[in-house]
Amino acid sequence: MTETVPDLSIAMVSLNCWGVLKDCLDSLRESDPALTHELFLVDNGSTDGTREKVREQYPEVMLIENAENAGFLKGTNQGIRLSRGRFVLWLNPDTILRPDSLKQMTDFLDAHPKAGIVGPKVLNADGSFQPQCKRGMPTPAASLAYYAKLDRVFPNNPTLGQYLLRNLPEDAANQVDAVSGCCLMARREVIDDIGLLDEDLKQWGEDIEWCVRAKKHGWEVWYNPASVITHLKGKGGRHAVPYHVTKNMHHAMWVFYQKYFAANSSPVTSAAVWTGIQGSLAGSLVRIWTQRNVVSKTSPAVRYGLLGGAILFGLWARRGFKEKTG
Repeated sequence: MTETVPDLSIAMVSLNCWGVLKDCLDSLRESDPALTHELFLVDNGSTDGTREKVREQYPEVMLIENAENAGFLKGTNQGIRLSRGRFVLWLNPDTILRPDSLKQMTDFLDAHPKAGIVGPKVLNADGSFQPQCKRGMPTPAASLAYYAKLDRVFPNNPTLGQYLLRNLPEDAANQVDAVSGCCLMARREVIDDIGLLDEDLKQWGEDIEWCVRAKKHGWEVWYNPASVITHLKGKGGRHAVPYHVTKNMHHAMWVFYQKYFAANSSPVTSAAVWTGIQGSLAGSLVRIWTQRNVVSKTSPAVRYGLLGGAILFGLWARRGFKEKTG
């Protein structure tokens, strides 16, 4: 007898997040039945009863129980390796889908054969827009503009607003450099072509890197607002350890820079980028400590980030000036 292959395979990772995971699983049950799917939930050692409750209340979920916290990247790769569907979805446990969210994405991929990856319009719990669901290439200049909040001051400027593509409308489908990993769908051929998530990133920036890798292999990446989800940002398991998350986020920045920019940059530029990342990390750790121990809204991270960014921008501009005048 021939085994039926589902339309969609979903890979999800959990860690002590039952409070939001239940709503996500309920929303999946309400998805359009015309789209068949399988769900692999990789649990990284939850102690909040997640495993027991999933086994009891959601028998359709294929539960993979890790003995320890393997991290988001390794956990997602575990689920992808087991997947069989024509399409594969990364999905955060702190998301809530609409009945047509998944079908809108698979229909889009079916209608656009060059599209390898698609992401939905992502909303916050209050209905406001999460701009991280459509992103441009995070060049050093674009990253500086983002951290200095210049993209908010000049949202229609394609250079200053490049990272979050603020010049692109929220309600129109567009090709982008990256979509949000909270809900990212790819066709099977993309995985066969470019491989799994890069575990060297240590839990952050994996969505941008994977999308950029796909584009370098000739696939299109699309933002499709016909599909809409809600993302309760910051409620997933990996946000339970903010110091660890912050360290990994800045580590990912440097790995991404080395992978996609370092070869075409001077040693001075690379040193400036490294200095800016380390300054941002120091400021972020101070901010977390302050919020946890002093209960203050004061944010030294802004000062550290702008200082590092100013150094980076100055060196970057100096290099450009020399190239033009040399």
